[in-house]
Amino acid sequence: MLKKQNTNDDLVMMAERAADELKRQTGILIRENASHAVANYPAEFLDDAMLERLRSPSLCLLITAARAKTLGLPAHDLKIEASSLSLGQIHALCDPLAGSIATPALPHREATAVDSMALTLVKHASLLPALLVADISEATQDWFSLHTNQLHDYLAMPQSNVLETARASLPIEGAEKATLVSFRSRHGTSVHLALLIGDIDPKNPPLTRIHSSCVTGDILGSLRCDCGDQLKLALSEICKAGSGILVYLNQEGRGIGITNKIRSYKLQEQGIDTFTANLMLGFDEDERDFSVSAAILKSLGITSIRMLTNNPNKLAALEKAGIIISQRVPLISPTGVHNHAYIDAKAKKAGHLF
Repeated sequence: MLKKQNTNDDLVMMAERAADELKRQTGILIRENASHAVANYPAEFLDDAMLERLRSPSLCLLITAARAKTLGLPAHDLKIEASSLSLGQIHALCDPLAGSIATPALPHREATAVDSMALTLVKHASLLPALLVADISEATQDWFSLHTNQLHDYLAMPQSNVLETARASLPIEGAEKATLVSFRSRHGTSVHLALLIGDIDPKNPPLTRIHSSCVTGDILGSLRCDCGDQLKLALSEICKAGSGILVYLNQEGRGIGITNKIRSYKLQEQGIDTFTANLMLGFDEDERDFSVSAAILKSLGITSIRMLTNNPNKLAALEKAGIIISQRVPLISPTGVHNHAYIDAKAKKAGHLF
């Protein structure tokens, strides 16, 4: 049974309530002190009515450094003056799928630390990382509010503080003796899984796959990526070895969420590679946090593994988090006409070892 937290309950509830408000197509207030608050509204939900509610001399569009760079602007989180911009111009600035539209010269300045934290919160909500910000007004004064210190402390909390929440036997094809274990971050709502196959001896590094969720590949059988094939191959190799671990992370689309992943797919239809598509949407090339997988392994008593992966960044992340990689085991799945460009991009852009 999941134990109630003792020290940071209020902080977690405040920050996650704020993220939920954004997902529910409303705005939030971020307060720096008792007399000053800034209204923040997710740009992807902006319509004419909300734009008129927010429009004021202080109105600005917040975009990430990645999005700014793709627009030919300085590669910083930026605050663009938006008081005179139309709805179409704002959408074109923050969403590469909104089409191009003529925009005037864009007065801008580097975002503050608080602005950047707000953009990170939008990412946590799996929304397009862009915000309309303005001084508080009558139209926004009733929005849910949190203090900058609360937002800072929440974002600083490590994802690697995990709790085991449930476990049960789960016979699978190729291994009747298997156990499924669920984990949750102490300050998050995402559930991650560990499938323990056979008898795990912590003294002998188990064959281990750290796999990020891919609804399109793992469940729907997408031919655009190699995720489903890698999952099947990893399970096959672990079963052949007689024992091992599959850690299944709830970090869809390299951490950008399923909706943004579909947006990335749409950009890829235009010939853009998967990593550049993420940047155009305003995300980093890879938003995943592998420290949670290290925490899951440690909670299972595992500190050394033989790792099924082609991703050197994943190896480095696990080692940085205190997991010893005794061996890297390649995981080469077949390529096809639909995923050749995807796999080529992984090799050239992220250094995957094929």
